[in-house]
Amino acid sequence: MDVLLTTLNAKFIHSSLALRYLKNYCHGQFEIDLAEYTINQASDHIAAEIYKQQPELVGFSCYIWNIEQTLEVIKILKQVRPELIIVLGGPEVSYDPVSLMREYQEIDYIVYGEGEETFQQLLNTLTTDQAVQQILGLAYRSEEQVVKNQARPVLDLAQLPTPYSTLEGLEHKIVYFETNRGCPFNCQYCLSSTLSKVRYFPLDLVKKELLKLIKADVKQVKFVDRTFNCDQERALEIFKFLLENRPDESDLNFHFEITADLLSEEILDFLEEVPAGYFQFEIGVQSTNPKTLELIDRKMDFTKVAKVVKRLQAAGNIHLHLDLIAGLPAEDYQTFINSFNDVYQLRAGRLQLGFLKLLKGSGLREKAEEYSYLYLDKPPYQVLKSKWLNYQELLELQMVEEVLETFCNAHHFDHSLKFIEQNFYQDPFLLWADLAEFWEEQGYYRYSHKLESLYQILQEFYQQYCSKRFDLFNEILKFDYLLRRRRINLPEFLDKYKIEDYDQKFRDFTADQVKIKEVAPRLAEYSPRQIRRKVQIETFKYDILEILEQPTTEVEESLITVLFNYEQRDKIFNKAQFKVVEL
Repeated sequence: MDVLLTTLNAKFIHSSLALRYLKNYCHGQFEIDLAEYTINQASDHIAAEIYKQQPELVGFSCYIWNIEQTLEVIKILKQVRPELIIVLGGPEVSYDPVSLMREYQEIDYIVYGEGEETFQQLLNTLTTDQAVQQILGLAYRSEEQVVKNQARPVLDLAQLPTPYSTLEGLEHKIVYFETNRGCPFNCQYCLSSTLSKVRYFPLDLVKKELLKLIKADVKQVKFVDRTFNCDQERALEIFKFLLENRPDESDLNFHFEITADLLSEEILDFLEEVPAGYFQFEIGVQSTNPKTLELIDRKMDFTKVAKVVKRLQAAGNIHLHLDLIAGLPAEDYQTFINSFNDVYQLRAGRLQLGFLKLLKGSGLREKAEEYSYLYLDKPPYQVLKSKWLNYQELLELQMVEEVLETFCNAHHFDHSLKFIEQNFYQDPFLLWADLAEFWEEQGYYRYSHKLESLYQILQEFYQQYCSKRFDLFNEILKFDYLLRRRRINLPEFLDKYKIEDYDQKFRDFTADQVKIKEVAPRLAEYSPRQIRRKVQIETFKYDILEILEQPTTEVEESLITVLFNYEQRDKIFNKAQFKVVEL
């Protein structure tokens, strides 16, 4: 049987871990091809590509972001090849496979739950003309009925083969990896609350597979463990293993979802010594409202979370993502503002603002009527209103999320935003609410923007909402601009100050080995001509470094020159190193 496994990833850079598990579990019995597409491709084009491969069976891995388009694709395929066997699997089809198969006659089988053994048994059965009644974890058609067999017990993870027998097709993509399955928590908005207790892959196997990925020089390994550090000793051992085997001169990094208040002192001591940029942590806070946390059955000590985040931030070597969810029970507009300010003031690398989705099978979906939830009846099942938040308020928060993503999380405007906040706003949320209001009033949300335009838009916002000390703000904006990009000819909306005989002085400076070794030792190995291509020296109207330290202080005009070194950038936000110099 010619078998094709496929999925529609959210982005081209993503890859599917599930498909590789299924393929390798069947290795030795069936030859299986993999094909990955994205939701940005047209459904008819995807169907055409699959059709050209002429498989006899196609298996689709289904998630909240791709189920609608996947169903479009299988409708096309069944029209042009009615005999094609269509199998679906994944979290989005596992909760109620019978209803889905009744609605979509194009689906022949659904593998629900952990699919490796179920899928293998299905292929064995189809190729030997046996009956499917005994296959656990399978839904199928019997005459005019849809039958759901009993669920399959969870698998022994020690018996699973590696998903990465080959790394073909993963060049320049995010590689997903897991060291455990299941979740120790019972958060009512999450499908993980319906899963089994945590099970672990053998540690020696985990290390072996990680070493394979390190040697392959992939760019990022993203752990999909729902709580990577639920076993502290095991987490520390894996952290240490990754550090011991860190490749030289590599941009490889590892991304983990962790629970911050579980991190032990021993782990925190260790993490402070990890090289900058090697680890990334995603920390789900979701809310700081005690009543909300109680209703969603989420156990969290925010005081300890804040302490841990501040400590990791002080070390400056790990990029931190903190998550909030708008629309949770007992969270009205004001309590959400409180949660936002609590998390924002931790100054993590990224504050990700999401919106509650009532997933099939989740505890909150079961209580939708009790909590007066209105929500989309199709994926992504996003909440439209609740007992505590109306639709207008959620729309306002969605605009806040857009400007937060545009201006905050990319870190192009850090110093400019800090200056605005500390001089004109006592409440961080009010800044983002004003910026969202401005963004919407000007219609900027209707189209995409080049990065350079965003600097000018932030300048425009400042003129309308702040106005005082505009020339000082403009110098800070220029500083932010130059931290990320070398641009000798600054855009017209930024002021340029040139000192007398600048060009000759710049050439003399870059030819002076003593000065270069003093301000940027690593540049000393280059010729003066090469150095001039790697740096920029720009003049500012004020002592910009003093302003960065004390944004609320009053400063006098005082021209200074700053060297931006684009050869050396920080590992977290990719900003140029800088130093005040004398020409």
